[in-house]
Amino acid sequence: MQIGRVPLVGRQADLDALRAEVDAVGAEGRAVVVSGDAGMGKTRLLRDFAEGLDDDVVIVRGSCVDSGSGPAPLTAVTDLLRDLVDALGVAAVREAAGPGADALGVLVPVLADAPGDAARLADVVVELFSHLARSHRLVVIIEDLHWADGTTAEIASRLVRRAAAVPLFVLLSYRTDDLGRRHPLRPVLAELDRARLLTHRPLARLTPAEVAALATAVHGDTLAAGVLNDIAARSDGIPFYVEELASFSGQRLPVSLRDVLLLRYERLDAEARRFARVLATGGVEVPHPVLRAVFEGDESQLETAVRGAVDAQVVVIRDEAYAFRHALMQEAVYAELLPTERTRLHTAYAVALEDAAPTARVLADIAHHWRAAHVPDRALSAAVAAQRAANIASAWSTAAEAGERALELWDAVPEPETVSGMSRVEMLRRTSAALAAANRNDRALAFAQEAVALWPEEDVAGRAAMFGDLATIQFQAGVSDGEESIAEALRILGEEERHDVQRALLLLSSARVHMLNGRQLRGTEVAAQARATAEAAAAAGDRDAAEIVAQALLIAATCRASIGDLGGVELFDVARAHAAGFVRAMMRYYINYSNTLMQVGRYDDAVSVAREGMAYGRAHVADIGPLVMIEANVIEAHIYAGRLREAEQLGGLLPMVEPGLYSAFLRERLVCLAIWRGRIEGAESALEAARLELDRFGAYEYQTRFGMAYDLAELAVARGDAREALSHTRLAWDSTAGGVLALPLTAVAARAVAVLRERGDDEDVSAYREVLRTYADWPVTPLWAAVFAAELGEGPWSEATDATGPAYIRAYARVRHGEALLADGDRSAARDALVAAAAYADELGADGLAERARNVMTDAGLTGDAPRSALTAREGQVLALVAEGLSNGQIAERLYISVKTVSVHVSAILRKLDAPSRTAAAAIYRRSAA
Repeated sequence: MQIGRVPLVGRQADLDALRAEVDAVGAEGRAVVVSGDAGMGKTRLLRDFAEGLDDDVVIVRGSCVDSGSGPAPLTAVTDLLRDLVDALGVAAVREAAGPGADALGVLVPVLADAPGDAARLADVVVELFSHLARSHRLVVIIEDLHWADGTTAEIASRLVRRAAAVPLFVLLSYRTDDLGRRHPLRPVLAELDRARLLTHRPLARLTPAEVAALATAVHGDTLAAGVLNDIAARSDGIPFYVEELASFSGQRLPVSLRDVLLLRYERLDAEARRFARVLATGGVEVPHPVLRAVFEGDESQLETAVRGAVDAQVVVIRDEAYAFRHALMQEAVYAELLPTERTRLHTAYAVALEDAAPTARVLADIAHHWRAAHVPDRALSAAVAAQRAANIASAWSTAAEAGERALELWDAVPEPETVSGMSRVEMLRRTSAALAAANRNDRALAFAQEAVALWPEEDVAGRAAMFGDLATIQFQAGVSDGEESIAEALRILGEEERHDVQRALLLLSSARVHMLNGRQLRGTEVAAQARATAEAAAAAGDRDAAEIVAQALLIAATCRASIGDLGGVELFDVARAHAAGFVRAMMRYYINYSNTLMQVGRYDDAVSVAREGMAYGRAHVADIGPLVMIEANVIEAHIYAGRLREAEQLGGLLPMVEPGLYSAFLRERLVCLAIWRGRIEGAESALEAARLELDRFGAYEYQTRFGMAYDLAELAVARGDAREALSHTRLAWDSTAGGVLALPLTAVAARAVAVLRERGDDEDVSAYREVLRTYADWPVTPLWAAVFAAELGEGPWSEATDATGPAYIRAYARVRHGEALLADGDRSAARDALVAAAAYADELGADGLAERARNVMTDAGLTGDAPRSALTAREGQVLALVAEGLSNGQIAERLYISVKTVSVHVSAILRKLDAPSRTAAAAIYRRSAA
């Protein structure tokens, strides 16, 4: 893997911190050490850091090298001196070194007529850099200090100490996994830390979202969510591992990576290697009591073997457990086992784990070990137990994994029903439900359809339950709304009182379908039926019935609020009291309530509730689907609250999610965000890329459907196609599904109608007026009504500038208010309004609106723009590239200068042009160029 082939991901904070340290160098210098395991991206970070420094900085860089039998002497120091000669020339370096120059000739012959006394080398090098630091901006970088010989380590240590007295910047790096307990560098670093002479910057592993971004960049094409999740889990967030796995995604463990991983293992002695193989069979991490039961040998043998593996940085100790330092190392070591060794060790693990507490994960591991040991009946029994425990713990992925394992084993066991305690169709049902809960909808649908086809006719309750499950999965998979399956389930069940709880559950599923599809009145009615049917059993202590009551209240609250009934908002407090203690109900409370708070304009409260839901979900839910929906709500609330930049920083989980209701909703919100950030082309392309998914799931989920209609209408207006915009906004009155979500469509419809009227075409807007009248008492309706009236010339824009509602709409109204003042001839008031509108849009992150306000001022001659002739030639070049939309980094690459130099030029340009932002400066350039 070539460094630099892909963007630097997840290291911007580290890069910024290093640059801040350099900027802090004054009379005194600074020293920083960057640490991290092999593959963490230290070299790449340091390279990007060095390339981003100003042109006047003298950078010398050296790397310590392992010769195979130990450190290669003085390689880093030689590199430093050669860089110094390249930067300053032989004469300047000789002069700076003075009488000691001859000692440098030992490493760089051109610096001396004859090699001098090598014993003086450390003194001469330290004095040379100290002297040059007083006359130059000097940065000394020494990498891979874990391979440093004694003299190099001494020089590095002394330079760090000297940086406390002279304006020198010293940057070191080392591998943490190569710094064993007896490594000679340990006491050196400890002493420098103790003396507060060194700032330590350990590199963190990449987050799952960062892994997804890096893997996608490496692969070049979009990777499936399952592949990205696999890479995230196996790579442990180590960039090199991510790059290797993404580059060779067709191989379970690329040979290139396997060879790297086994280097440390192969250096262990025989007993330590045996311990590593035992550990690898148990997984990445194994508790001591379990491993002790499997490891053959006395306590002293185990301690010796563990000590060897720990000292070699192959294994780490975590509390009372042993773990491989990296998950992929476990894979590589496991591949080294002989077939008979695997069978013996898996059997031993299965037996040992049967004495442990029967958690879902332990039971799943038991099933895995019995299967690997070729004992299918015990593997099946353990898999069934694991699925049962995982369902109780809401660990849906574990439940799905256990169910699929059980079904794989089914035909290998003589009497599987006896061993498992259930029929195959029941196992299919449980597994399909777990897959659906884990958001693996297509696979869940296949299992559910098979179960329905095979379910015995005589099992009334079971067959009805299976049709109910199928309905939910059909809806989540985007193949139908599931109502036919629910109706069939209710028909099968009949009216017998003994089926009341099951009937209530089916009614609840029906109510949820109505709610999500926009049939809110019907959803409220069916939720009431579900609640009434379950209440008697709930009062008698039936927990399933009690959860149905809670969920029915949540659906009723959501449906009522969605059609403009403020009583629905208040009902959420009642629903939460019933939902306490039920994980699914609580997650739906957080999702639905935060969404409802947005609909009434309480955006900060929505953020707070959604963030509370994220914390609850992380503590109680083992799968990503509900967390994505909560994240979507956090993003949406930030958009409405006017924190567009913060919203843009979220959304990182999207690539890790299988296509479904959650991902479709989040994709649509990100398109809306791009529109109001002013990135119309990006929004167009994102919508097009996600159109298949959005159409599939938007067909049955009205929020996505209405969001898409709004996005498409906005984009059509931006293209100047008012007729197409109206074709999308018609959803506001063609459908009864939208409820209060139809309000935004009225505003964009009015804008399109205004465009048509300017062309001499008229369009009836009475249907949109009826929507506004219907929801006249809703908290955010005054904003949309004011925008609607102002777009049609029926009212002032000032009535919309401070009304309750999305901040970006208020920003839009402020720009339009300034434009209206200008059209009325009040240039002074227009300038004040447009300046304020641009500043407000900048604050929100609505770059497109800020640019529009400044363009209007420029076109009207309200800005007092400075002439371009006031700029230097280089500033003119930089301004032209700013106008192209390039970032500082891109401009630096184009002009072959540093990013810091570009930043200085941009600051000068803004000052000379009296421009408040890059966008304004770009507008000035374009107008003067025209």
